[in-house]
Amino acid sequence: MSHATGHRAAVIADLVQGLEVYFAEHRECGGLTGDIVEKTVDGVRWGVAGMRCPECGVRWERRLAVDAES
Repeated sequence: MSHATGHRAAVIADLVQGLEVYFAEHRECGGLTGDIVEKTVDGVRWGVAGMRCPECGVRWERRLAVDAES
């Protein structure tokens, strides 16, 4: 596994772990949504995890650079 691939996997794992914490607190909420996506902004790749719970008004988002050089 290359350093870049290993870094990307670590970033995604970190985002999943953070999302799981919030999900556990809101798992009974019927309108709970969440996702993890990769997007490029100004030439930098980011992993973005987000969760939204309209029932209790919670919004959570976390961004981590995916690029191993960042």
